[in-house]
Amino acid sequence: LYLPRTEMRDIDMDFDDERRLEVVEHVRQLYGPEKVTHVITYSTIKAKQAINDAARVLDYPVYVGQRLSKMISSAPNATLKATMNKVDGREDQYSQDFVDAYNSDPDAHRIIDAALSLEGLIRGEGVHACAVLICRDPVNEHCPTKLDTKGGVEITQYEGHTVADMGLLKMDFLGLRTLTVISKAKANIKANYGIDIDESKIPFDDPKIFKLMGSGHTAGVFQVESAGMSATIKNMKPTEYKHVVALIALYRPGPLAAGMVSSYINRMNGKEPAVSYDPRLDGILGETYGTMVYQEQVMNISVEMCGFSKGESDSRIRKPVAKKKIKLLTSTVLHWEDGSDETTYDHWMNGAVKNDYSRETAQKIWDDVLEFASYAFNKSHSAGYAILVMQTAWLKAHYPNEYMAAVLTSYTGKTDKIVHYVSACRQDGIQVLPPDINESGKEFTATKEGVRFGLAGIRGVGEGVADAIIEERERGGAFKNLHDLVDRVDTGTCNRRVIEALIKGGAFDSTGYPRRQLMEFVDKNNPANILDAAAKRQKDRAAGQSSMFDLFGDVEGSGFENEAPEPSPVEWDRTLKLAQEREVLGLYVSDHPLRPYEYALSKARDFTLGEVLNGYDKTSATGEVRHVEVGGEKPVWVAGMVSGLQKRTTKNGDPMAIVQLEDMENELDVVVFPKAYKKSAAVLAGQTDEQTGEQIGDVFVRILGRIDRSDRGDQFLATAIEPLELSEKTNKPKVLEVMLEPSALSRLLLEQLQKVFGLHPGLDRVELFVESASGDHLRMEVPTRVDAKNVMLMARVQDLIAGKGIAHVVS
Repeated sequence: LYLPRTEMRDIDMDFDDERRLEVVEHVRQLYGPEKVTHVITYSTIKAKQAINDAARVLDYPVYVGQRLSKMISSAPNATLKATMNKVDGREDQYSQDFVDAYNSDPDAHRIIDAALSLEGLIRGEGVHACAVLICRDPVNEHCPTKLDTKGGVEITQYEGHTVADMGLLKMDFLGLRTLTVISKAKANIKANYGIDIDESKIPFDDPKIFKLMGSGHTAGVFQVESAGMSATIKNMKPTEYKHVVALIALYRPGPLAAGMVSSYINRMNGKEPAVSYDPRLDGILGETYGTMVYQEQVMNISVEMCGFSKGESDSRIRKPVAKKKIKLLTSTVLHWEDGSDETTYDHWMNGAVKNDYSRETAQKIWDDVLEFASYAFNKSHSAGYAILVMQTAWLKAHYPNEYMAAVLTSYTGKTDKIVHYVSACRQDGIQVLPPDINESGKEFTATKEGVRFGLAGIRGVGEGVADAIIEERERGGAFKNLHDLVDRVDTGTCNRRVIEALIKGGAFDSTGYPRRQLMEFVDKNNPANILDAAAKRQKDRAAGQSSMFDLFGDVEGSGFENEAPEPSPVEWDRTLKLAQEREVLGLYVSDHPLRPYEYALSKARDFTLGEVLNGYDKTSATGEVRHVEVGGEKPVWVAGMVSGLQKRTTKNGDPMAIVQLEDMENELDVVVFPKAYKKSAAVLAGQTDEQTGEQIGDVFVRILGRIDRSDRGDQFLATAIEPLELSEKTNKPKVLEVMLEPSALSRLLLEQLQKVFGLHPGLDRVELFVESASGDHLRMEVPTRVDAKNVMLMARVQDLIAGKGIAHVVS
């Protein structure tokens, strides 16, 4: 279950420290604890840290440092030098705002000067994420060791590269988060269906696996969930396990890798002919259609064509190629097993000729090997990863709620990841439900309706409190209301801060009480708050004292019943309610700020974000339904709420931005290039606090642009951005009024009209008016909603009622 970290560059991995520590402990027991140790890492002060540290030490308010640090690129290699000057290769890190602050603000100037002196200094030590040193002797006979700063594990005092250069054996152990996700998903399936899943027996030819991959709904699926990988596998539409193995090996950043992926996909789908260097090598390259994908293929070619031994193929071809030590291949003379002394290149060429291969073929393959050097990948490693891809894809395809509950649980406490996967669930049609005091588990819980938020996932609650609540619920039954919970659960554990977080998160909504009233029950300024009273009763019980409430609380009519007041009809205004929910959950779950303005939103856009990302079904006049993708060069309008904004700088030093736009169901990355950003920066920033620079309130916008689909994923390229007014005035639906003469009214006409209305769905109402014999108008509202602004709808309606009535739209 623990995969060695072989050739892991550019692979997006997630680690599970608990699993990793288990396997390291096994190794310590196997070889002796004194012979196995972890490896130290030394962290340095980065640009953002330097600014924040300098501001704090110079006694500035926290927000002053944060305002400056937010101007610095979030790139891992960002430096203050690159932020203040246009450095070759790092032009995108330059920040004109940062430079302006340095030149015009004395406080900023002072902080930045101090930060420049701090940047790069060693900040502290840590434990390497996966490196473990294994010695034949006690480790401290070869290098100094110590306990890490938390006193948990023994670590070397030399960092990893130094340890390896000393000739000591450094192994990398990983515990993948995905293994924990699979385990939790299996437990969820067992709990809901009573089925034991053996992941080792999952059939890799299950069509549902490949249907899921081809749909692009791969969020949470190991290795293929990033935007670029998801777009690639959607384009690839694999039909066999070997295709997935190849994709994992091929997918890398850079134009060469993109070209290799494209060629492989085209050859796989028969759009390009497979490459054949020589028919005798087709057995080695046939499975990848002539594309060199794996290190093992290079090794086998060197053995088959050039006469290398298997050991030579590994040490003198695979390793130098993988480590990009190309110069060694042509400049260093080596002694070979056949007795010759020559460079690797000469041995390659001469060996090919001896085996009756042409020099032209040998040279062509050699050139391709060198070009391929940066992207060579170990097939066994890729195949191992592909097994997890298939297993996780199968689990999601067959048990989506249970699988995504496991994925969300694995990221408990990491708000940005939770937000991402909740959005992915909604895109996949999986409903994410708010926490509930009587239904939620400690972790995210899979239900028939969707995925229920876990109690431990509420900020301010924690696992210990969640365990206490669930234990009491299982012992004494469901909680009737808040009063019942605070009376039954220890108020020392479930304190006021915890209760307030549960209320804000909506955990008591199902009891029928509004959140505002619940907060009044526990308000510390309320002399009659129920927490103080419950704490006193619990303290008395612990001391062996019984109150009248304990003695007669269950006796109806005694006057000592511990009953809660009736629910109040008054609730917080919607904005405050959702703001507090987001405060403790990290996202909107029970509702969304845009939901009341669905009509205004629909009028401001041409397509929903879901339609832009996934296409939509269009019904023709004949009733034929076809799937349509949004694309092409014609710009379209989208609209929603700005949920994130990352400022960037182009290579020319011009400011631009990546905007995260969301509506009720989906999220979309919007690229705002300098020309558009210059005009829209103020709109995107919204209202901000003058001191902190923090955004106040939500920002709603409509954006004109086009969708760009590439191996980087789907991005919307903006050409114009406008503020979006959401109010009662803009949110009022229109009405399509159809006025008919009495003689025109017939079942046939009504059926024809209804069919036309169905072709143009929307949010506008339809009303029929028929003049009676007395001159009065009989009004009938049609139970359907249409897009009243659609010109085709109006043309079709007017064609049906020509000479029999009139139709018009009113606001």
